[in-house]
Amino acid sequence: MPETGESDATTLAALRGRIDAVDESIHRLLIERASVIDALIAAKGTQRSGAAFRPQREAEMMRKLAARHGGHLPLAAVEHLWREIITTFTYLQAPFRVVVDYGPDPLAMRDVARFVFGFTVSLDAADGPADVVKRIAASRSDLGVVPLGDGSAGTPWWRSLSLTRGPRVMALLPFIELGGRPAATPAVVVSPPLTEPTAPDILVFAANAPAAVNLPPRAAILARSGDEAMVAMAGSDAEAELAAAGAADIAAIGGIARGISADGLTGPLRLPVGKEARA
Repeated sequence: MPETGESDATTLAALRGRIDAVDESIHRLLIERASVIDALIAAKGTQRSGAAFRPQREAEMMRKLAARHGGHLPLAAVEHLWREIITTFTYLQAPFRVVVDYGPDPLAMRDVARFVFGFTVSLDAADGPADVVKRIAASRSDLGVVPLGDGSAGTPWWRSLSLTRGPRVMALLPFIELGGRPAATPAVVVSPPLTEPTAPDILVFAANAPAAVNLPPRAAILARSGDEAMVAMAGSDAEAELAAAGAADIAAIGGIARGISADGLTGPLRLPVGKEARA
């Protein structure tokens, strides 16, 4: 009969062997995913600028990931791994850079950008949000990240997003809201016009909406500068509702996917894990 120490060593060796097998499977599947991306590029016939940006598809992938997740592995860690995979394979389809307004807290914004976009793409520093918009408009393929801040200072830079065929708000960060998460600084992703656009869950507007204006409950102010606000609201009649509530000079500046609240909270921008995005 083997002694306890020998039995423990055998068990540990077997478990480590299982880990090695899982690691090999993960690596093999990543290589297989790359081959599928090669086929996708061939099917499209080109590496058009911006063709690979699919924010609604990425959002659906994140929702499925959160819904099936379990165990002790933190959800934020899994989200980061998947974001790294998504960004890397998107980059293989259409190379791009990320232009970042680092704002008043550069370290926090660097964490946000690296958490979402990983280390495959380069991060270029911008001289404020207006510079982000200008550079995205000029590149036609890069993405920009701008912190939302507390609205106590600055100019309503988002007004420049209302120009015809100009950059647009593409996503709100963080997508998954949970207590104590890393890279939690609120920010928006700005993109050039997408070549494969899909209808967003929530529309984003620039509007003159003084604090006294009583916006609809399903509207959320993402940023404010004086009476100017960046407002997010779902529904095909969102613009009309904002106008009826007293907002003026309303301009569509993009759209975002409805995010996830891993804490079970419900709000205009996020729903609990497992709920329908368009609820």
